[in-house]
Amino acid sequence: MNPAGRVASIDILRGFAIMWVIGYHLWTDLRFPNVYPHQSDAFREVPRQLADTDVLGAVAAACEAFLRVGYMGVPLFMMLSGFSLTLVSLRRGAVPAREWRRTPRRLRRLVVPYWAGFAITVVFAAALAFVQWQRHGGAPLTDYLRNGDIDLHNDQLLAGVLLVPRMFDGDLQFAPEGSLWFVLVVVQYYLLFPLLLAALLRVGPAIFAASTLVVTVAALFAMVAINGDLFAHRTWIEMAFPFRLVEFGAGMSLGYMVARRSDVVVYAARMPDVIGAMTVGAIAFVSGCLISPDRGYLSVIQWPLIIGGLALVSLPLLARMPGRLELVAPARAFAWVGVVSYTTLIVSEPLRSITHTLRAEHAAEGWLALWVVAGFVPLTLLLARPLALGVGLVEGGSSRTSISDLVWGNRLLEGATADNTPPAAP
Repeated sequence: MNPAGRVASIDILRGFAIMWVIGYHLWTDLRFPNVYPHQSDAFREVPRQLADTDVLGAVAAACEAFLRVGYMGVPLFMMLSGFSLTLVSLRRGAVPAREWRRTPRRLRRLVVPYWAGFAITVVFAAALAFVQWQRHGGAPLTDYLRNGDIDLHNDQLLAGVLLVPRMFDGDLQFAPEGSLWFVLVVVQYYLLFPLLLAALLRVGPAIFAASTLVVTVAALFAMVAINGDLFAHRTWIEMAFPFRLVEFGAGMSLGYMVARRSDVVVYAARMPDVIGAMTVGAIAFVSGCLISPDRGYLSVIQWPLIIGGLALVSLPLLARMPGRLELVAPARAFAWVGVVSYTTLIVSEPLRSITHTLRAEHAAEGWLALWVVAGFVPLTLLLARPLALGVGLVEGGSSRTSISDLVWGNRLLEGATADNTPPAAP
């Protein structure tokens, strides 16, 4: 595979992550709007159901737990960003100085779609407010614009345009296109990548991963020491790089090991080791999810456990590239979504407002189900690729993929010669 070769396993994981996030959004929009930080309740329900010998109940509880933590698709994307950036850099010769010159292009590919998503969300919110005003009246249109499902107050618009204010005010974190808050985190990673790459090349993946873990744990420990838990300044925890560096560092370390074909990668390609790694990873992930941010110093280890679990579960797939998994229809479908994961999230965010509006107007469950199955999901998938083409994230030739190709065809991976460098998206 040439230095610009596309790695299908990365796209498969990206596609899985984005559908996980969208599934979480749908589940919370339709059922439980405020699940955070009580996701641990769903995991504890599984052994309770098994203790009652209710196998179907345990399966249902496991599925609910999986959906409750769908926002973990975000750190998975961040990890894949570090992985793919490092992999591509090493294939090009791993010269950190050259990565500085590539930073502006990477930022453009990240920020231009972000602003496009911002504009789409604002226009959609204004149109939805106009429809609500026409239907209900009783107040000026400006009231519907400022108090609709998507907040269009001036401070929200300014924070959305400038991006940076999202970090410093909890009321602005999701302004106004909520799902794109992660972009500020990726910007920080892109700016730091040349320095981090130089450090990785100097000390190796083990020490590098341990160092990023120490930075994250120290930052989280300091926050707990100052505030007593991780709820205070929550936007800093979720959006400032010291608190999440371990996810990007884990991805960079995995990318280094895969590019160098280290012994860890060789072992991860063997089936017994695959089962072992994924089992340990799943245990670490669930253990992290069982810890709440209000558990004091215990909450400091939550993020490392979750990231470590995601890394162990992902490594066998990344280490076996290319492999037979790319020939399986569901994997090809995930890969198809993964190529346009960023714009998939951009498109889905304004469409969520229709779901919220239907709920607010007490629409029947049947109408909600019809909207999700016949409206939200197909529109999200069908519009994501044209938007990706319009903002330059995919080449024109890669946009001619039919629904049959999505499920059965070999043209799904026709982008195998395209650059696999992020932007990532949750």
